[in-house]
Amino acid sequence: MATRFLCTVEAPIHHRIKEHMARPDVDERSTTVVLRSLNNATRVFRNDVSLTMNRLDEEMQGNVDFSKIAPYASGVRTKKMWQETGDWNDSMWSCSQSVGLISDIPTCKDLLTGIVAEAEAQLTLSAACVAAPSRL
Repeated sequence: MATRFLCTVEAPIHHRIKEHMARPDVDERSTTVVLRSLNNATRVFRNDVSLTMNRLDEEMQGNVDFSKIAPYASGVRTKKMWQETGDWNDSMWSCSQSVGLISDIPTCKDLLTGIVAEAEAQLTLSAACVAAPSRL
């Protein structure tokens, strides 16, 4: 749900990032896992930075030198992306596969109203599948 709430009107991040997350060509394959060799694996948005991190990780073949990866994993870099540039391709940022289900930028209220309505509709459909108790 964190990824979904990033793409709401109220989320305090650059609007360009939200627009990118809601694009039709962004799907569940738009993520990757970084920092595996450091035993700190995390799922992030697939972009030039995360792919570079994975390439460096592979090149080190288990001989991890964090100093080579650190410039790409910098929180300073990510903060600049979130708050100033909105360049989704210039930073490592956490993102789940649910990004593929995002197609709009609603308010939090509208998002939650929609989630509740969808859950109620699914429960109603499921209840219709329950057979009456057997008389046996």
